[in-house]
Parts: sequence; C-alpha cells; structure tokens
Amino acid sequence: MSSVDKIAVVYARYSSHGQTEQSIEGQIAAAQKYAEQHGYTIIHIYADRAMTGRNDDREEFQRMLSDTATHQFGVILLWKIDRFGRNREEIAFNRYRCKKNGVRVERVAEDVPDGPEGVILDSVLEGMAEYYSLQLAQNVRRGQRESAKKSQTVGGCKIIGYNVNPDTKRYEVDPKTAPFVTEVFKRYANGETISEIVAWLNAQGVRTTRGGEFTVNSLHRLLKNEKYTGVYIFHDIRNEGGMPALIDHATFDKVQEMLKVNRRAPARVWSKTEYLLTDKLFCGHCGSMMVGESGHGRNGTKHNYYTCWNRKKKKLCDKKPVRQDVIEPLVLKSIGKLLENPATLESIADQVWAAYERSDTSGDTIKALDKQIADVNKALSNVMKAIEMGIINEMTKTRMDELTDQKQALSAARAEAGLAGGFKLTRDMILFFLQEIAALDMADRDSQKRLIKTFVNAIYLYDDHFDIAFNYTDNGKVVVRMQEINDAACGEVFGRCAQSPAKSRLSRLR
Repeated sequence: MSSVDKIAVVYARYSSHGQTEQSIEGQIAAAQKYAEQHGYTIIHIYADRAMTGRNDDREEFQRMLSDTATHQFGVILLWKIDRFGRNREEIAFNRYRCKKNGVRVERVAEDVPDGPEGVILDSVLEGMAEYYSLQLAQNVRRGQRESAKKSQTVGGCKIIGYNVNPDTKRYEVDPKTAPFVTEVFKRYANGETISEIVAWLNAQGVRTTRGGEFTVNSLHRLLKNEKYTGVYIFHDIRNEGGMPALIDHATFDKVQEMLKVNRRAPARVWSKTEYLLTDKLFCGHCGSMMVGESGHGRNGTKHNYYTCWNRKKKKLCDKKPVRQDVIEPLVLKSIGKLLENPATLESIADQVWAAYERSDTSGDTIKALDKQIADVNKALSNVMKAIEMGIINEMTKTRMDELTDQKQALSAARAEAGLAGGFKLTRDMILFFLQEIAALDMADRDSQKRLIKTFVNAIYLYDDHFDIAFNYTDNGKVVVRMQEINDAACGEVFGRCAQSPAKSRLSRLR
C-alpha cells in the first residue's frame, strides 16, 4: 500500500432546494467518523454550497477532480454517490477520471461491498440517484414554466444588452450594453466580418456576460439570438413582445441569411471510435489489457480492432487482434441470453439484495452518532457544573464553544443519517431495476455501454474462444467457442490483424 492510500479528502455539497448549510456540516462530521474508523487522515475538505448536482459546473468539485492529478491523496469521501453527479454518464466519467489518477471514491452512507454483486448494486444506486435528480428537476421546471409564461427570468446565463428588474423579474434594456448589441447587428448587416466586429468590441472594452473577451463563437451566438427581436423564449414557450426589442425583424432575418451564406465549409470530421470493452477485455495469452486501434485495408476501408497491449507496445505477446465489429456483438449476445432468463434475474436480485443488506450500516451509524452526542452532552454538563461553581475563565468559555459546535455538527449528521435510514432498497426494487435493464434496446449504443458496465466483470480472449465472467456468483462464467465466432465473422475473425494506424497496410498473421 502506497503512502497516499490512507490520505483522504472530503467532498460535500448541498443544493438550494430545501437543504440547509447544516447538510454540509453533517456530511463532513459523518466523513470524519468514517475516516477514523478506516484509518484515513483527512487533509482537505471541498464544499460547494447551494450548487446544483444536475451538472458538474461546481467550482470546488472541479478543483477536487483536478487535484486528483497531483497524487497527494488516495481516496475521496462522499456522503452518497449523488454528490458525484446526477446521472450515470457523469458519475461514471468522474469516477473514471479519479481511477485514472489512482484515487478511490468511497461513500459514507452507501457502503457498497467489493465483488461482482457490488458492481450491480452500484448501478442500482446510480439509477436511484438519477431518478431522484430527474424528479427534482421536474419540480424545478414546473416552477420555471410558470415564470416563463409571465416572461419572467428563470435563471441561467445573462443576456448582454439586458438587465433583470428585481421587482418584476422581467427583462429591461441595459443602457450600457444595449447600444453595442444594436451596433453589432448593424455592422454585420452592412458587410463587416465577424473577426472585424470581434476586434472592435474588444477594443471598446465590451465583455461577454462571463467577463471574457469576445471570440468568433461568442459573437456568432449573439447574432443568432432571436430574443433581441423582443421574443421571450423558454423551451417551447414563445411570448412575442415578452421583452424589449433591440433589433427589428428585418435586420435580424437579413443577418441570419448572411450567416448562412458566409458560413465556411465544415472542416474535416475526424471520427473517434468508441470501444465498448475497454477495461473489460484481457488477453488470454498474457493477461494484459486489450486496447482499441484502427487500420485501413488495401481498398481504403477502415477496420477497428482490439489488440493486446503487450503485443502493441512491447512485442512480447503473439495474441492476434480481433475485430471490434465481431467481438462486441458476441458479448452483447451473451448478455442478452443471460437476461432473457427470468430465473437468472431472480438469482441476481437475491445476490445483490444480500450484498445490500450486509452493507447497510445506517443503523450502526445512528447508534455511533447517538453515543457521540451523549458524550458531548455529558462534557457540556461538566462544564456547566464548573461554571456554577464559579470557575469562569477563558478556558471554560473556549471549551463550551468547542462542545457546542461539536454537538451542532453531530446533531446535523444524526439528522442526515436518520433521513438516509428512512430510505431502504428492497429486493423488489432491485429486481425491477434488473428487468428494466433487460428491456433496453440492444441496438442503442448508450444501452450497450450500460449493459456491459453493469453485468460484465472481465473477458479473457484466447485463440479459439473467450471467457466472460459476469457480475454475479452462480454460473457467472460463459464460454464462447471458436465455431460461433467463425459463424459470426464468416471465417475471418482472429486471422486478421491491424498494424499501427500510422502504417500503410494490413497484414495477415499465419
């Protein structure tokens, strides 16, 4: 174990929807207790106050992710997984970024066990976090739509040229910046280029709503903003005359046509292949990870492959590469066979439920916090007795303040733990989640990624077969033989191999 494995940081967050500052203090107190139990030393606390979890645009959160690259700590302590993002994609990406830098993510209120069932339980909890976030967002959007019907601001980015009236919550003309908006449209309509107008704006000291200098992209966005014609727009709500018009419709329409005419031909689009089995596929010969690479045939056709890392970089393995369009469908087919059996889903649900019950320590957490609160109350009582006896000095005052703050933090943590204890997963919830995943569209790329992430533990690729280890204990191994692979690839599967993309041709290993 390295020296940083026991060095931890804490990330805490609360949003502005019905939560309080105590929520953060409670999260920190619980994390400190968790760190003490696991022998961790906390060196820093990152906290975002009144910040949404719907996206990752959180200053402290982003700073923490950047700091993982310094390798000064080995673990991040969270209250729950929803602090790490509010949908599966964000959570997975953020955790991958930490993992890449050698940093673990551990949750204080969700003790997910190691092992295959823990992966599925993790996926269930991520799904529950996303569901909660969507419900919260739905409630927020409902309020936003009511404001939008009145042409009131609903938050988000400011619009250069406008201010918001604090009483009516409606847009009004900003006398400082509105003339520049009008001049920009006039200049472009009269034939000035985007670059010339950008240079003029920056020379005048005009800045974007984010405080930066104008760029070609930011000016494009300004010129395409229909709100400058006086149309209030929020999703499907359009209120003509809902805000002051800075530009007449004729000028705006002329500018839009000119933008289309002056638009440059799009640059060459470079396609980046997404390899679904990254971190899951291993070489059966040497055990090294298999990585994706591309190559072009004699007729210019592009092919994507998985190749052994030891072969690619060190020339130490003779494992032949395998085409992506062959092995990925076979893996997905194997997952489909696994999930089409109701008895298998029942068995997986049983195992995940058992893992969840073993990991649910909310009752122990509450008991531990209650004991700490009792100890603090006892210490407070002793200080009060000393004061009643006339022992009043700076030391007793300081001790009283310390104990009061400690009790406040512990009480907040106790309340948070009580809320967490109020929600419990059930076996039926887990089974329903598995059934929902089983019903996913196998042809959808996002669904494919989710299925592989949730159910596949590892795949070992040999010359005549590959073994799939699934994330459940009973019968969790499937062997796909060479005959099935040959049938899928018309006899050309493991025989073809790609050179480095920089090289000019494909060769056949014999």
